[in-house]
Amino acid sequence: MFQKILLASDGSSDALRAAQAAALLASRLGAALTVLHVYPEHMDFPPGVEPAHTYKDPAARDQEILAARAAVARRIAAALEEQGVAGATREAKGHPAEAIVAVAREENSDLVIVGCHTMSGIKAFLMGSVSDRVCHHAPCAVLIMK
Repeated sequence: MFQKILLASDGSSDALRAAQAAALLASRLGAALTVLHVYPEHMDFPPGVEPAHTYKDPAARDQEILAARAAVARRIAAALEEQGVAGATREAKGHPAEAIVAVAREENSDLVIVGCHTMSGIKAFLMGSVSDRVCHHAPCAVLIMK
């Protein structure tokens, strides 16, 4: 059924649940798994990670951002290892939904798994959700984990 699974991860708790589901599915189905980390064009911290302090040196801030991103990747890898699954890892820059859909097309994915961030009110109306956009534009099935 699903032979190529794309897991989109931003390091949030929702993404960690999505990683656990992706690992379980990949393990049971014998599917190939690709983990995609999407970052903004500019250097920024992953969701839920705040800088340790204010930086006067941009290079020091960038180093902390890279360390935070590496920690996110390690958490996702650990969730996969618990199920005995190894996944290829990719990074992309840009708008998360656009990058996820583009990589799903490029990799001919059968299934995209994403976490669901709960937004409400005006923020949800103005921004829309990444999972909603992926669901509407992906070339394959989409599983949204809450």
